[in-house]
Amino acid sequence: MLRDVRLTVDRGRLPAGWTVTGFDVRAASLPAGKELTGHWTVTVARDQPGGTVEVPVVATYAHPAGGNAPPVHVEEVVRVSVPLHGTLYASDQPFLAESNGYGPVERDQSNGEAGGQDGKPLTIGGTVYAKGLGMNAPGQVRIDLQGRCTRFEAHVGIDDETSGRGSVTFTVLGDDESPLATTGVLRGGEAAVSLTADVTGVHTLTLTADDGGDGKNYDHADWGLAQLTCAD
Repeated sequence: MLRDVRLTVDRGRLPAGWTVTGFDVRAASLPAGKELTGHWTVTVARDQPGGTVEVPVVATYAHPAGGNAPPVHVEEVVRVSVPLHGTLYASDQPFLAESNGYGPVERDQSNGEAGGQDGKPLTIGGTVYAKGLGMNAPGQVRIDLQGRCTRFEAHVGIDDETSGRGSVTFTVLGDDESPLATTGVLRGGEAAVSLTADVTGVHTLTLTADDGGDGKNYDHADWGLAQLTCAD
């Protein structure tokens, strides 16, 4: 039997602007096999971007050892799916899957080295991009669009950190990996190329950077300002 049981939503860990109505549920004792349930209404902030948000539900109860032992804390999450809407950046979306030729795919910075978060500002042909993805070919990410978006666009090229070296092709794939847009071979030192694709009805978007034919060394592939236009 559990004693001094409390079930609540951890309001302090919700995104800014979210609200919860409903009361904590308490039980002085909870026999084995019995359930304690609660009901809350969660209101999403008006400016919340689309995607999945984890709402933490927490149960605490008196430690079975008694005395001054601290309460036991048990946590589960309820995943709230917010439909994609408006203009979104690919780097702000969760990846269904990712692979990379060297280190992890980076968000809003270049590939850098083998570690995570070790890149520099995305820079192609002297132009700096505050948002985007940094890969090393062969690299790939997959993003769930929920069938709600119509357009993908990015400025693609080799990051200036390679000092003019490297060669990459960029491809946008839709469901069943059908090609939607691709570039020729882009080389280090060249200006960024605008890459756009109609993604109407696509559920799984795949962004791929492939070796341009001379090995993966220096193939730091940038997707500058990789952006999605989705339904309102």
